[in-house]
Amino acid sequence: MILTRIKQCWNKAAAWCSRFWSNVRPGPEASRGAELGLLATAAVVVLVAAYNIKTGFGILFDFFFCLSVAALLVPIITGVVALLLTFFRALPRKHTGIIVGCCTLVMLLWPSMELGLGIAVAIGLIEGALGSSLATILSEGFAGAARSKRVITFVLLAISLSSNAVLGWLFLHSGSNQKLVAWRPPETNMPAKLQAPNPEQTGPFRIETLFYGAGNDVRRPEYGPSVAIKTRTVNATEFFKDFKGWKRWARQFYWEFDVDKLPLNARVWYPEGEGPFPLALIVHGNHDMAEFSDPGYEYLGQLLASRGIILASVDENFLNGGLFHDPPKQQQVRGWMLLEHLKLWREWNTTPGNPFYKKIDMDHIALMGHSRGGEAAATAVAFNEMRYYPEDSNIRFDYHFRIQAVVAISPVDGQYKPAGEYRRIKDVSYLTLHGAHDSDVTSFHGSRQWDHVVYTAAGPWFKAEIFTYRANHGQFNTVWGRTDHSAPMSWLLNLRPLLTGEQQRMISKTYISAFLEATLKSNRVYLPMFQDWRTARGWLPETVYVNRYQDPSYAPVAAFQEDADLSTTTLAGGRIEGENLSIWREGRIPYRNGDRGYNGVFLGWNRANGAPPASYTVKLPPQFNPGAAPTLELSIAAMDEDAPLPGKSKDDNETSKSKEREAIDFTIEFVTKDGESVSAPLTRFAAVPPPLKEQLTKLGDLELREFEKDWEPVFQSVRIPLSAFVDPRFDPRKIEKVRLRFDRTRSYVICISGIGFSNQ
Repeated sequence: MILTRIKQCWNKAAAWCSRFWSNVRPGPEASRGAELGLLATAAVVVLVAAYNIKTGFGILFDFFFCLSVAALLVPIITGVVALLLTFFRALPRKHTGIIVGCCTLVMLLWPSMELGLGIAVAIGLIEGALGSSLATILSEGFAGAARSKRVITFVLLAISLSSNAVLGWLFLHSGSNQKLVAWRPPETNMPAKLQAPNPEQTGPFRIETLFYGAGNDVRRPEYGPSVAIKTRTVNATEFFKDFKGWKRWARQFYWEFDVDKLPLNARVWYPEGEGPFPLALIVHGNHDMAEFSDPGYEYLGQLLASRGIILASVDENFLNGGLFHDPPKQQQVRGWMLLEHLKLWREWNTTPGNPFYKKIDMDHIALMGHSRGGEAAATAVAFNEMRYYPEDSNIRFDYHFRIQAVVAISPVDGQYKPAGEYRRIKDVSYLTLHGAHDSDVTSFHGSRQWDHVVYTAAGPWFKAEIFTYRANHGQFNTVWGRTDHSAPMSWLLNLRPLLTGEQQRMISKTYISAFLEATLKSNRVYLPMFQDWRTARGWLPETVYVNRYQDPSYAPVAAFQEDADLSTTTLAGGRIEGENLSIWREGRIPYRNGDRGYNGVFLGWNRANGAPPASYTVKLPPQFNPGAAPTLELSIAAMDEDAPLPGKSKDDNETSKSKEREAIDFTIEFVTKDGESVSAPLTRFAAVPPPLKEQLTKLGDLELREFEKDWEPVFQSVRIPLSAFVDPRFDPRKIEKVRLRFDRTRSYVICISGIGFSNQ
């Protein structure tokens, strides 16, 4: 009896569903409408692609090229889908094929398949529903259709229109400040502002400009017959042995020269006067090769020339991406070409009649670069000291220029590794600038190169890094601008937190000018702004900065690289002890993705429930000599993780990563061999910020599927001169222990990349 009732109910439900479906079933006009909706979307894709592809052959060529790709791709996919749907006759083969083909065009517009597929499916459903519902409403029989069909059609139209509005809002609005931290360095213990002329201000020299180059550039009129100095070309064939086929042919066709005749082109800003003047070269990074990047540093050229420094912005656009590929091994060629440019300048300095005859101080040279150009500058310094190209001894080097300084703006690191190893460059001053909201080079790669700058002797060199919150990648170059990707990816970038272009370039002008004053002109008055950015706060836009500094006087006590023993120091004979720490481990220092390839020590403490203060003590070797004017140096970064209670694991702790963490503070104590001690809070000497969160796209937490974290540890130098402790009982020459007492912040996890001493 029960089974009979169930069967009757089932039959009634099935009959009702059948009648309902017959009333609302889409007609042929719906599939035609969906097809038209997606074809209209494909037309928009063609226009967006044509505007952004920039092959260099002009907008009409780009449009017809993209149109041709679409005209071939959509019918091919339509045919394939129609063939596959032969087995599923319920679906309209032609219309379904066209819809899938148009969705494929949408997917190809985006840089990653995963992102493109998701957006293509969403847009396909939205635009297909819009076209289908509109076509159904406009059909002849719609007025006489069943009420349920009319209601569902209008609801579908409303949903598709609303979804289009949401898409438009997503693509057009500037983004969100949701993850920005509000922390600012406290006014207490703020160091005095640097008493020196503002390095960003125009100097006393009148500015001259000229172009030099091969004189036959068909794409760049400024490097055509009108160049002031005609230069030779260089043969890079040995570097490009594997560069063959249509890719090489396409580049030769576009530029009208091959890799055996690469031009030495540059635009120059130089001071009027007798000289000799220091020389700086700057080279751009990877960008669309048809949107020329070298004019984007005019703001630096004007400033530096006015202050008595020659700046040449080197053209390497022909090594950039374009025509659907990057040339292989162009990373190393970028650096090699900087040295070939320096050969020209050395020749000009000794050639009577040349505009630069005896005007160049070849003993004071700086190499600068942005993005891949930043890596190229470091590569050039490495090649400058080599006799052979590491990958092929048939390529000989014989340069030996007096390169004193390197500036790397948002550099990559590791795209080229000489002989498979990270570059270690020696006895040169190094400055790297990076923006926290860089959505191109999304980790602070320049910091890794900073660690690989080594000093083998006493000298005037120093290395510094400046990490700037709310700065991006492109605004250091006026051509690249506010978005670090082209459309449509730029529509998803979170631009709202960014500094303005003028503010960001104020930072680069201030720091680069001061750096070159200090390194090329021996104007050491600016040194404090690299040791503690707060001394230059009167010259900088309002945001958060993190800086690290080191010079040849630094002697590491603990670098955490020598072995796996937590209790040993880098200096033989030292010991390390920890008490009440809930985290004490050594390991790789992370980036947002991956790691730096070297170690730090991670320390965590939690004083909840009355736990005693934790400490970390470094006992110095008996033979250790702190020097005549010792300064303790620590590199400290905040970690965005919760420290468990002592004796508990992190799994036992509830995380609180969504909150903004407080700034770090703890006590630094020095103990002498005769038992005397002095101490002071960390914040007396430095302001170490909490983890700086970044949301690079409007997708919020969804972007964490690509990035492991929405932050990364960035190191702040803490420099503690022992002369700051005025106590007649304390003799710095007798220091035996350095102790970090974690008694001022209840709970935290930090990373330390180095502990050592330098001379003040």
